[in-house]
Amino acid sequence: MTFDDVFVYIGEYGRYQKLLSLLMCALVVSNTFSNISTVFISGTMDHHCKPPDEANCSELYLGDCWNTNDSMSLPPDDEGTLLVNETKCRMYADYNKTDTTTCKYGWTYDRSKFESTIVSEFDLVCEDSYKVTLSQSMYLGGYFFGSLLFGFMCDYFGRKKTTFLSFFLLLLMGVLTGLSTSYWFYAICRFIAGAADIGLAIVNFTYLNELVAPSERAKVSAIFGCYWCFAIMILSVIAFFIRAWDTLLLVVSVILSPFLLLYLFVPESARWLLVNGQVEEAKRVIRQIAKGNNAKDVPDEILDNLDVKDADKIKTNPLDIIRYPEMRKKTACMTYCWFAVNLGYYGLTYGVEGLNVDIYLGTFFGGVTELLSNLCGWYFLQRFGRRNTLAGSLVSGGLACFVNIWIPLELVAVRTTIAMIGKFFITAAFMVVYVYTTELFPTSIRTTGLGFCSFWSRVAAVLAPQVIFLEKVWKALPLVAFSFTAASSGVLSLLLPETLNVPLPQTIEEAELFTRKTHREMSGVKKDTTIQQDQS
Repeated sequence: MTFDDVFVYIGEYGRYQKLLSLLMCALVVSNTFSNISTVFISGTMDHHCKPPDEANCSELYLGDCWNTNDSMSLPPDDEGTLLVNETKCRMYADYNKTDTTTCKYGWTYDRSKFESTIVSEFDLVCEDSYKVTLSQSMYLGGYFFGSLLFGFMCDYFGRKKTTFLSFFLLLLMGVLTGLSTSYWFYAICRFIAGAADIGLAIVNFTYLNELVAPSERAKVSAIFGCYWCFAIMILSVIAFFIRAWDTLLLVVSVILSPFLLLYLFVPESARWLLVNGQVEEAKRVIRQIAKGNNAKDVPDEILDNLDVKDADKIKTNPLDIIRYPEMRKKTACMTYCWFAVNLGYYGLTYGVEGLNVDIYLGTFFGGVTELLSNLCGWYFLQRFGRRNTLAGSLVSGGLACFVNIWIPLELVAVRTTIAMIGKFFITAAFMVVYVYTTELFPTSIRTTGLGFCSFWSRVAAVLAPQVIFLEKVWKALPLVAFSFTAASSGVLSLLLPETLNVPLPQTIEEAELFTRKTHREMSGVKKDTTIQQDQS
């Protein structure tokens, strides 16, 4: 008897499992706060050189003070820097206003939108402006390290311990980052936070999927995504009222610390306990879930005969994903799709300021858009299939980015609407690639295929802030990159076979035979099997 057969006795998604899943999904809020807070703590602040004697602003409004200092220190046409949008990095050398020089006395910042960000805290302007996107890339670069470290810890130390260790580390890094007094200490803390972020997401998602029956995992995944979306909206509101970057990080870290107490009440994964030989503890957890669901006690003979290991493990080589023609094509197409989806998602999320929209409203409605996308995505998958949904989402998202290139910056409402449409489709594609990839790769190399695609998605995530930085060269350049990669990957995905209503391939041989031409035949096998089961 397999472990999944136990859910017949204890319940597939009973009351106790629902309570645990809702509580554990709450940890996703910390993932969101840590990740999306980048938008606010790295916010751009207009600046100019600080003159030797600041203008007396005691009787002027903030805007008038800014304009007064601006006229005192800046040349009328600042061409002193290479990047066309990187202005206000030079000042008059003397009161004769003839020669110019670098900002000898530091900078003054426009604090009408933010009280402070890392830009004003560490003077990340002019020749140091690249450090803003560098820190963002270091955060996402932590994903490489975290996915490996916490993936190993998850299997060795257990789901529960690793989940709460990564959660504690994420909160701790949030506090230390908020207390940073130097840029490099800040950047290192963000790198570690990124590692803890992806570690918590991976391990928590694994725990939740092992908590419920296979038929309920899609529902739990949807709940997981909805928590992320609601957290984006909540963070936008918090950031609107707390506009100092350090205070914001401290608040969003400290307010989530009570969730550490869940460690005292959440059981370990019964599946992991069985795999690691802790049979009696696994039985106790299974009976605890059954009791919480008001289900009948599971007989000892059922628990004693559980088999949680793969019966017939096939020896495979990681290179099998590119060794055979069909697998090579599927790997290439899906890798590029993962790359495009992550580049577009993080580009639109972190680059909300470049759209010339209000950063708080833009991020809030981005969360609303992602929520709608998650709710609609599962319907699209079942109604239109995997391939058509992925292709349609990527091409539509790419077109939205392309259209925004030509809309004047003054039409803020129009640009915001088009940007949200683009994010809707990119988020839908984000969800599809996970499902589609697991169905395209055979069981024998499914994890390898997912890992390979995931690796390149993280490369795209690291590159996304640097692509946004290119707007200093040409304002529309990031949108050009996002639109091209999204649309081209959508077209490329049409080369893949449809997997809706098709049995999952178990071996490489089955995957090689599964092409666009054989899709209908294999889909018919699935339907015929269903009909026969219904008739019997």
